[in-house]
Amino acid sequence: MPSPWKPRLWLTVLLGIVLQPFVFLYVNRPRLFWGYLPVTLVVAGIDWYFELALTLAFSLICPLHAVLIARRYDVSTPRRWFNRASVAVGLYLAVMLAILGARTFLYEPYQVPSASMHPTLVEGNLFVAQKWGFAHRSLFGFTLPGSDRLDAARLQRGKVYVFYPPDHDILYVKRLIALPGDVIALTPDGVVINGEHLPRELLSDTDGVRIYREQLGGQSYRVQQLDSAAQQPIQTFRVPEGHYFFLGDNRDNSNDSRYWGSVAAERVVGQMVWLISKPDHPAS
Repeated sequence: MPSPWKPRLWLTVLLGIVLQPFVFLYVNRPRLFWGYLPVTLVVAGIDWYFELALTLAFSLICPLHAVLIARRYDVSTPRRWFNRASVAVGLYLAVMLAILGARTFLYEPYQVPSASMHPTLVEGNLFVAQKWGFAHRSLFGFTLPGSDRLDAARLQRGKVYVFYPPDHDILYVKRLIALPGDVIALTPDGVVINGEHLPRELLSDTDGVRIYREQLGGQSYRVQQLDSAAQQPIQTFRVPEGHYFFLGDNRDNSNDSRYWGSVAAERVVGQMVWLISKPDHPAS
């Protein structure tokens, strides 16, 4: 007959601090595990959204709650397969790997770093980018196999993408304007692609900022120009094969393909698919 088993207090504290809700598997409270787990994930999302640190509270709450259970543990309770530290650790790692895999290959959240996409995106806006079907994938700084392959059909004029510019190791978010082989001209009257002006209409002209509604590739979006910006000469570019031309919607205040050239296909990370606006950073 096996000897009675009881959770060790020191191990309960350690697992509660490190693994948080998974400690409740070790102390034989699976219902508490399933109760704490979604709450922990929701709080982690709130932390990311509002830039808080509420998740740290669970490093205190979980071990304290688990220690109370361990101290009063009924040794006559049958030990189950998940009442082992190794199982809690293994399940925790499996969940973390699943989250890491989803962020690496499927979807990943980002934050808008600058004003270059005004009025569409505002500094501090949060958005989610779809990564599957795109080329560039890395994990802890290492490029993963298959990062040179891209489903070109996913790159469409007028949509917003996340990418690494040439000779830059910082992610940028801009709008895709021209595809491989296109000839693009930037004029005082707007953008010309392969000899055709992009349709645009003036929406407002206040405080030295002109807002236009521009259309491209079935997409309708707003761009802005500044009255104070110096008049620029007409610029013409031909997009090389396997490359893509990006512009910021803030046309007079954006570091984009006009300055560092077209972006190679294998450096495109993903497409913006979901914009999340903070209360104090409304999307325009």
